[in-house]
Amino acid sequence: MTVILVLLCLAIAGRELWLAFERGRTPGAPEIADIRARLHDADARIRSLVAQINDRLVPDVSGRLKEQREAAEEQRAAVERLAAEMAVLRGHLARRLDQAAAESLGADPADLVTGSLAVVPAEARPALSGPFERFAEHHGLRVELTDGDRYYLSGRSPRGLERDFLDLVAALREHRAESTGPARALLGALRDVDGGGARIGPLLMARTPESLVCGVLPLAELRGPDADGLLDDPDVAARRLHRLPEGRFCDVSAWPALNA
Repeated sequence: MTVILVLLCLAIAGRELWLAFERGRTPGAPEIADIRARLHDADARIRSLVAQINDRLVPDVSGRLKEQREAAEEQRAAVERLAAEMAVLRGHLARRLDQAAAESLGADPADLVTGSLAVVPAEARPALSGPFERFAEHHGLRVELTDGDRYYLSGRSPRGLERDFLDLVAALREHRAESTGPARALLGALRDVDGGGARIGPLLMARTPESLVCGVLPLAELRGPDADGLLDDPDVAARRLHRLPEGRFCDVSAWPALNA
């Protein structure tokens, strides 16, 4: 490319020198015709060189500018995500400090439970996050922090949730739609994905290609080392739910319009 630019500059300089030289002469008609022909040829070559430079440089420069704009946009989005996460962390820390201050004055300790949300494909996760969090809120829980698929929720004790979720399973088994709306919405969202599941405290929901089931695990089971990985394999989670006593388990695989 440097060679092309040098040649272009030499061609332009040569053309100007030629014109300056010829202005001091009084050529005849044949010489004028020859000069015009040479000038025409030089102009054609210059236009060709300019066209080549445009063809090679302009797309390259445009492509690099586009890449730089895209990189800048990605960095901006990353900074915004980080700022949002920092705001959440600051809010969580402030609440925990407030709770610690209240406990120092004699208030009861805050209850905290864990939850998780696993979805296949991962792109479908946003469609389940809303129903999951609304279901948690319906049962008096507040999302304190999220870490990937893991949730930390406060506001209810595990024992109180176990009682509520046993009542919920009974209501689902009896098809009481008026009192199970948030649960049916979450189950309906799970039905729309290929696989995955949701857990809030002792309540576990599992979606496999063949089934959609839910149930309430014994609290003692949540203290085991494998509790956090219950949804690593939805098939394993579904088989575990099938082994629960009848009062703790509900199979909604064949139910229509769960999220209606």
